[in-house]
Amino acid sequence: LHGNLRGIIEHMDDIQNLGIDVLYMTPIFQSNSCHKYDTTDYYQIDPSFGTTEDLKELVQKAHERGMKVVLDAVYNHTGREFFAFADILENGEKSKYRDWYFIDGFPLKSEWGEIPNFKCFGYYGGMPKLNLKNPEVEKYITDVACYWIKECDIDGWRLDVGDEISHFFWKNFRKAVKAVKKDMLIIGEIWHYAGDFLEGDEWDTVMNYPFYLNLIDLLADEKITVSQFVQNLGYLKGRLHKNCYPLMWNLIDSHDTARFLHLCNDNKKKQHLAAAFQLLLPGMPMIYYGDEYAMPGANDPDCRRGMYWDEEYQDKEMYEWYKRLIQVRKSHACIVEGELAGIVTEDEEGTVVLIRKNGEETIAMIFNCSSSAKQFNEYTQKYNLLTENTFDGNVEGFDAAVIVL
Repeated sequence: LHGNLRGIIEHMDDIQNLGIDVLYMTPIFQSNSCHKYDTTDYYQIDPSFGTTEDLKELVQKAHERGMKVVLDAVYNHTGREFFAFADILENGEKSKYRDWYFIDGFPLKSEWGEIPNFKCFGYYGGMPKLNLKNPEVEKYITDVACYWIKECDIDGWRLDVGDEISHFFWKNFRKAVKAVKKDMLIIGEIWHYAGDFLEGDEWDTVMNYPFYLNLIDLLADEKITVSQFVQNLGYLKGRLHKNCYPLMWNLIDSHDTARFLHLCNDNKKKQHLAAAFQLLLPGMPMIYYGDEYAMPGANDPDCRRGMYWDEEYQDKEMYEWYKRLIQVRKSHACIVEGELAGIVTEDEEGTVVLIRKNGEETIAMIFNCSSSAKQFNEYTQKYNLLTENTFDGNVEGFDAAVIVL
């Protein structure tokens, strides 16, 4: 696809203009695959993406713009060509690295159609699982994480399949990376409840897949009511430490899922509303590149198309909607930090109204999850932050309003 670090540097203004604060990149380290989740050298940037100097420049230019940079940490498994596993392939039982992995017997079995006789990610022999209980392996991986903080001043690690690695490892990992950079952000990838990783001594936050799944149920599949949606998110919040919830990475799609737009059968109005939920509810919204232009994409690998920089394929109306949502979120702390003063859900109407207030203002956020327009006359003549006009009481189908009370 020809994307690289230099390309990101060249488009840094575009990223900043949208209002982005944090840039998260999937794996950039040396690998022989296109997805790079089978690392062969943790100390080398993959040549197809650039060099260490390119990464340093990218981080520096991001910092100059007040932005942070998060890298992808693939520490659960390696590629077969990684030096330790390559040594096992060559020397078998005599390899000094045999205890770096979980090997059941020799010779190794991993031919196509065979079940590998060593632990690996997803039963795929091309991604052998590291034995992070081995002190040598634990030290090696932790040193890698610390090296890139020191070398390039990165700001965070996103932990690939983090729940497949022990709590013991993550507790030590946190101590090590926070000792190098105190405000280093540690984000776990986990698709289910993650409270046991979020007790303050392991991860800072997680990719909020329960948020994603509930939005799919509400808007794409229309399987749950608005009250069920609110209840489900409230249940999630109630199970997490209060300091974690505002940091949850709220996503509506990712490199591991079909685009939200695809799941909605290309109904852009539904993505329009999903973006409002994503950017107006508490948490850290994670916008998957291209969503702001309504990029299409089915399941992997179609969801990983190259970015649509050709204006012919960009939905400018969607872009302006995302940009406005971000502006409103940033300029009114009450929206995500204010106390929740009231919730009104109307299942028959398909509407949700959330009232938030802080010491400065009170705001009503209205979400219309139905396909037809709804009236909210109690808020007429108030100011709608999203349209920057006086509110006439009307909210179109699959639309939202943010009203200053």
